[in-house]
Amino acid sequence: MSILLYFSMKAAVYRVKRDPPELEVIELDYPAPGKGEVTVKLEYVGVNPIDYWISSGRYPIKSPNGIVGSEGYGIVDNVGEGVEGISVGDKVSIYPWIYCGNCRYCYEGWENLCVKGGIIGGVLDGCYAEYIRIPYKNVVKIEGDARGEYLAVAGVSALTAYHAVKLAGVSKDDNVLIFGASGNVGMFLLQYSKLLGAKVYGVSRWDWIRDYGADHRYTFENLDNSIAEADMEFDVIFNPLGGDVFGESLKYLSRHGRLVTFGGLKSMSSRIDIAPLYRRELRIIGSTGGTFNEFRKVVEDLSKEIVKPKIWRIFKLEEATYALRSLFDPERNGKILIRI
Repeated sequence: MSILLYFSMKAAVYRVKRDPPELEVIELDYPAPGKGEVTVKLEYVGVNPIDYWISSGRYPIKSPNGIVGSEGYGIVDNVGEGVEGISVGDKVSIYPWIYCGNCRYCYEGWENLCVKGGIIGGVLDGCYAEYIRIPYKNVVKIEGDARGEYLAVAGVSALTAYHAVKLAGVSKDDNVLIFGASGNVGMFLLQYSKLLGAKVYGVSRWDWIRDYGADHRYTFENLDNSIAEADMEFDVIFNPLGGDVFGESLKYLSRHGRLVTFGGLKSMSSRIDIAPLYRRELRIIGSTGGTFNEFRKVVEDLSKEIVKPKIWRIFKLEEATYALRSLFDPERNGKILIRI
């Protein structure tokens, strides 16, 4: 146990859920750890759409103090009774899924599907703060001199991509189409698909996606014509947009093709023509987060810079409202972080 030197902390909280969100930086009590818990002094925090959806009211969950943020990197500041393998001073990355460890899904290694669980920043206070108190089983220790700003994006952006690529069964020589290829998750879908030997096509207006694994770039406006002219079809399509774009993308799939979704940025509903599903034996795969073992793998990959984020802007905690609203800035060109 470390000696407590801090009795309060700063945190960016939402008082009322509204769209666009409004966060206020206030003083809260230092979150001293209980049994089986650690307190982490945060250094970098990843900003994600789920933070926006929770604080704006789209998702009907609320952390105790209204602190969002599911991704984070920092240094262990204090440990509670019964903590093993984690010590004060350890650099750690945060696994965002709270899990019981006892239900059938946890027992089978699917912590992201825990029936009693939820996401940090939703069921527990999140990372938009100087400190966070979480179960010690939700941190992975970082060895060496890995970049903290890279490890801050492990829990949502990189993990979501790695898990989705595994569920899709991406393999060598697959044609893979990625909608939102320059997004928080898209940039890692590019890299992990490319590492598996796939031919990767990204939908984005930003040409830098070629440096992150895209063999070819489409824009949304020229997608139909470009695919028709090239007589292309895709074995795997990643589409987090939802809405009509989701159903429309079915027509680009090959026979036995897989359409993978992990969100609905445009909307959470879509009209789908069922006939192609059975005529061409297509598969629709839902993906959410990732398992704890997958998180360990992602942390290792980021530590070794096997994969890496493109970082657009780093805000201060006092600028958390602007950081959150900047997710939908048309000029956003990479990942947003908050430096604590």
